Order: sequence, then C-alpha cells, then structure tokens
Amino acid sequence: MPEQKILLPKIRNDLKLLETSVAEDGSKRWLLFDPIQNKYFNIGIDAFELISKWQNNIEIEEFIEKLKQKDYDIDKESLQPFIEFLKNNNLILCEENQDIQRIKNVHKQSKQNIFKWLIHNYLFIRFPLVKPDKWLEENKHRINFLYSKLWQNIIFFLGFIGIIFVLRDWENFISTFMYMFTKEGFFYYFLSLLFVKSFHELGHAFTAKRLGCKVPTMGVALLVLFPVLYTDTTDAWKLKSKYQRLQIVVAGMKVELYIALIATFLWSFAPIGIFKSILFILATTSWISSILINISPFLRFDGYYALSDISDSKNLQPRSFAMARWFIRKNILGVEEEIPEVLSNKKQKFFIAYAISTWIYRFFLFLGIAILVYYYAFKVLGIILFLVEIIWFIFLPVYKELKVWWMKRKVLTFNKKNKISLLIFLIFILIIFLPWNSNIKMPAIIESENYFEYYTSEDAFIENIFFTNGEEVKKDQLLLKLKSPQLEYKISQVKEEIELSQLELNRQAGFKENLDKRFILEESLLKKTNELEGLKKVTEKFEVKASFDGKIYLFDSYKENQWVNKKEPIFVLYDNTNFKITGFCNENDLNLLKENAKSKFIFNSGDLNDIFSNITTISRVSVPYLEYPELSSNFGGTIPTREDSNKRVKTEQAYYKITIDLDNYELDLKSRKVGVLVSQGESSSIISRVFKKAVSIVIRESGF
Repeated sequence: MPEQKILLPKIRNDLKLLETSVAEDGSKRWLLFDPIQNKYFNIGIDAFELISKWQNNIEIEEFIEKLKQKDYDIDKESLQPFIEFLKNNNLILCEENQDIQRIKNVHKQSKQNIFKWLIHNYLFIRFPLVKPDKWLEENKHRINFLYSKLWQNIIFFLGFIGIIFVLRDWENFISTFMYMFTKEGFFYYFLSLLFVKSFHELGHAFTAKRLGCKVPTMGVALLVLFPVLYTDTTDAWKLKSKYQRLQIVVAGMKVELYIALIATFLWSFAPIGIFKSILFILATTSWISSILINISPFLRFDGYYALSDISDSKNLQPRSFAMARWFIRKNILGVEEEIPEVLSNKKQKFFIAYAISTWIYRFFLFLGIAILVYYYAFKVLGIILFLVEIIWFIFLPVYKELKVWWMKRKVLTFNKKNKISLLIFLIFILIIFLPWNSNIKMPAIIESENYFEYYTSEDAFIENIFFTNGEEVKKDQLLLKLKSPQLEYKISQVKEEIELSQLELNRQAGFKENLDKRFILEESLLKKTNELEGLKKVTEKFEVKASFDGKIYLFDSYKENQWVNKKEPIFVLYDNTNFKITGFCNENDLNLLKENAKSKFIFNSGDLNDIFSNITTISRVSVPYLEYPELSSNFGGTIPTREDSNKRVKTEQAYYKITIDLDNYELDLKSRKVGVLVSQGESSSIISRVFKKAVSIVIRESGF
C-alpha cells in the first residue's frame, strides 16, 4: 500500500504580517495578526521566512525541496512544530471534516464546568459594554489640544499654584478627609471614582487611537468581585516603538494626575460644601489609590506593561517564572537542566529577581484577598472563597512544583548544592519543631502599693508647708495647710443668709395666717445650713494629713503663699518600702506562663537597675479595660487599645494581669515607672504555637 502523502495546510488569507520592534538580541521580529480572534503572535525570522514562502496544498517533502532551492534549509521534524502551531491557534482554513472535528475537540476540551470557571476567573472577569472605535476615530481631532505642550504647561502651573494655596491652608485641607467616613462622603467618593476612572480609560483609548491602534471594546471587569473599568488596547502590540506603547500604558495615570492638579487648584477657591469635598477626593484619594494599584508591576495592570516595555521584555511574567524555576531547581535541587532561553547575565538576574518578588507579592496578596472575602462575604461563602484562595492560588502552585521535583528524583544525585539545601532545610525543621526556652515579654508598670497624689478640690493658695522634700512622714501627720479666700467669702455669705433667714423666721412666729410662708423659710434655712456644713467639710480638707507612712515630695513649682490649680497635683506621697509590679500577658502566651516563675523587670527609662523577682499571682480572668493609660497604644504604649463610648480604654484582645509583690524592697521612685516584664515560660516549639493559634482561630470562627 503506497504511503499517504501529507499536504501543507492552507494558511488563512485574512492574517496580517506586521513588522515590529527588534528582539532583545537585535534580530528582526514580526507580528502575525489574527483579526477574527483579535490576537497577535510574535514570530522570528524563521517563522517569517516560512510564511512568506508558504505554498498551499503541496506535499511537505516538495515544499522542503523548494525551500532548499531558495537557500533555506529545514527538515521535516523542524517543520512539523510550526504546522502544529498554525493548527492549534486556528490560523489555517478548515476545509476538511478532520479539521472541523479537531476544532470541536479543542473547544470541548477547553470548556469548563461552572465551578472551575469561577475558580479561574472570579479574580478578574470582563464584561465588554461598548465598541468605541468608530466614535474615537470621529472625535480624536477634538482633543488635540489636550496632548499639546501648552496644555501640559498650563496644568503644571495651575497645579503648582494650587499646591502652594493648599499648604497655606493645610489644616482645613486635611480636615476634609474626615468627611469621607460619612455615608454622604462615601457616595460622593464613589461618584468621583467613577468620573476619574472613566477619564482614565478614555486616556488609554484616545492615546491608542491617535497612534493608529484599534480599540475594539471597553467595559467593566470584576476584580475580586469589585467592578473596575477596562479598555482593550491589544492592538498596541503592532507598534514598533516601545515608547509609543509606553505612552498608551501611562496615559490613564497621566489623565488622573492632570485631574488631581486641576482639582487641587480649584479647591482653594471653591465654597464650602459638596463641590469642595468632591474636589478634595479628586485631588487626593482617587488618583493616589489608582497609582498604588496601577503602578504595581506584579499584577497585569499598567505598571506591568510599562515595565515590559521599558525593559523590552515581551511576555515578562511567563518567561521570568520559567527562568526562576530553572534557577531554583539548579541551585536548590541541584538538577542540571537546559536553560529556558539564552539571555544576557544582566537580563537573567532581572527575570529571576522579578519572578521571586512577584511570588512573594502574590502570596501576601492572595492571603489578603482570602481574609478579605472571608470577612466580607456571608459565613459559608466566605469559608469556600477563603479555601479556594489558599488552596488554588497558594498551595496548588507549590504542590505542582514539588511534584516536578519528585519526578526528577531518578536523575538526581547528591552534590554540593542539594547538600547545602538539605542542611538548611534540616536546620529550619529543627528551629520550628524543637522546644525552646520561652521568655515571655509583657508590658508592665512598677508602683508603690501605697501611692497618693494630692489635688486640691478648689482653687486656693498654700498657707503653710509642714514638711521638706524627701522627708519620711507618719500617718495622720499634718502636711499642708491651704486657704481659699473665695471659699471663705462664700462661707461668710452663707452665714449671713442663714442669720437673715433665722430673723425672718422669728418675725413670722406669732402670725398663724403666714404659716405657708413659714414653711418656705424653714426649708430655705435647712438648705443653707446643709450648704454651710458642706463648705466647712471642704475647708477641713485644706488641712492635709498623711493617710499612711511614707516618703513625700512637693512638686518643684510650688512654695508657700503660692496659688495652686485644682487640675494639677501639689505633692506625691508613697511608701518607698513596698512596691508591686503589674504586667499584662496576652492570651497567646498565658498558657506558657508558670506560677512563681523567675522574672526580670526592665525599666524603659534605662536609668535604674533591673529588678529580679518571682511572679506572685496570675489572673485567670482577662481585663477588658486598661487601668494604666501609659501602657495603652493611644498614649504610646504597646498594648493595642481603643476608647469606647464612655471614654474608657478598652483592650483590642484579651490580656491577663500578672502581679509581683516586692515587699520590703527599697526604691526611690517619685512616680510609677513603665517597663518590660520578662518571665520564664514553658518550653514550646514554634510549630506548636502556630498550631495552637490556628486551632483557636478555627474554634473562634466555627460558630455560625
């Protein structure tokens, strides 16, 4: 039976060959454009030669012979991959049943069930809304001025003036930020964002159109189920100049920056109201948030394509990922395999550094998205989406790479590189699995068990001081005598009013017809008498006595015959032989803490020696409110807190009070001091701590 001859497939006539910028090695490149699929294929000089000399419906052997006659040498094995490339990308005419059946099979294999489709696409789903190419073509001449040097200079000048005005009125400018946290503020923020993003995308679209590119669609994309606008500028690949492609990429951010500069200028002249708030949003939050997202080169946004063009690296991510995998397998696994592509040493290092940075960025990004969708979706959906993020986008890529490592075990031999990797891995395992002596650090405070700061109840002046600074005083010893002329004047007034009321009451004693008036006078007299007793009790407090044995210090600014403010302390009295340390242990370390554990208190000020002692008591009930403001994050401390509606300092997580009694421990502390309490805890491994924390989170979040 004669061997069946294989004919060359027919290449579609509607395909276009476009010359583009040179390759990284300086060789010429072309783009093969498929107008039906709106796809561009990068091809080198070999593929270009084959397409330009292609002849439909002739045998492969005959085609190879004709190529040899034209001084182009290629064998059948080398030609076959190019034919497969044409078939797999539907670049040939389908005239036979086998070609149609092949397309059906490819389409059938590419179809996914709804679950898999959602997993792959819920991070970014596109919905084309309009085909703007014709409208852009008709209107691009109307905005020529917006691309002129004059317009750019006008914008920068207005922006410079606006920034100067804003800096002069900075307090009012920054106070506008708080308006955004109202319901009305969020609504106007959304409208402003829609306005800015629309012009952002028009910036891409008009710039692409001015450079001769087609803009087939514009629409809405769901980025983690959050709607964002997008513009299809795929046609920009046909541009030879990377700087022209870069113009299209940065056009959106450039438009937002121009809008921000104009808004900054107008803000200073706008009247207070809604319009001024919208200008603030346009001048600050909208374009800053846009830049933070768009400028990142680790996701396929403007920053990624800008970096691709600047570095002249087509398909930057897949190429760099392949290079990084080769680098890791070579230097960690110790496997010698063929390099994905030959690049300069500088470009190779750039690809590897970019890929590793992208993996690290994506790990934290996907982890953050997982936590975000968990908390913002209802419980069941949140758990499902969380697991999808963690398993599909973090664990699965790692699993696939480890699977490749396992498959290469047959060709793997021990060498210097994998021995070092194995040693580092074993050290890491030991670090996380071996129990270590656990020193637990806790924010703490030291103070006298008997401590008293005296504040006067009324504005007064110091009449007599009966002690000297640093003196040891005894309980009930007279310390201070204050005098308040205002209080004395008030007492004399009340006494006069009592005398007058008494006289009036005596005058009404013999008149029965004035009985009602008598009752009123008696009630008034009783009130005045009670008021006088209260004032006398206040004056009794002006003779200040020691409430316990201790050491006393008068604050430096006070002396006899000096007026004092009731909002400021006058002296401090403390027992300098009995002190206590109060620490606060967070819930994660509480189980590791032992009764009577050795501890060390380190003063934050660093001017006093450390105090060594043992823990006296460990509270088993957490403290919801913090009694020492200096330990609170609101006042520069390390315990995360917030103020509740009653202005009380509330801890953000559970903290337990740890107490150490320092009986007969002499210290010369005029006030309580902040420090760190370091205590010995039970030995535990890092992995056990992580496991316990994970279990506690699962238990906490398991309630529906």
